[in-house]
Amino acid sequence: MLFAVAAAVATADLVHKALAISERGGAVLTHDRSALYVAGLAAAALVWAGAIALVKSTSIALTGGMVLGGAVGNIASLLLWPSLPGVPDPIMAGGIAFNLADVAAVLGLVFLVPTIVVFARRNRERLFEPV
Repeated sequence: MLFAVAAAVATADLVHKALAISERGGAVLTHDRSALYVAGLAAAALVWAGAIALVKSTSIALTGGMVLGGAVGNIASLLLWPSLPGVPDPIMAGGIAFNLADVAAVLGLVFLVPTIVVFARRNRERLFEPV
């Protein structure tokens, strides 16, 4: 479930970015990211995926997949469009540029917090099991 949601989010984000780039002739706003940032994000995404897989919760996998898909979409953007000076941000609202990956990551985190609380309340006995 985690990887299916992440793949769907990353795919939607990359298709949206590709369409925006082709329509605007590559003239899209970007946010620059250093190689260290990208490496850190990739490492965090791997740890995130492993932790969620250990929990074995479908609801956490759904919301966690949104966050993971956002990370994958932004990392893949740097690889797919190396000629751009950063991650494409084709959406503008209120003077802020962002992309679908950013939206998915934020919404995933917003939904993840209550999902974790509900999971913890329903599975109190599992909270004290050794890992």
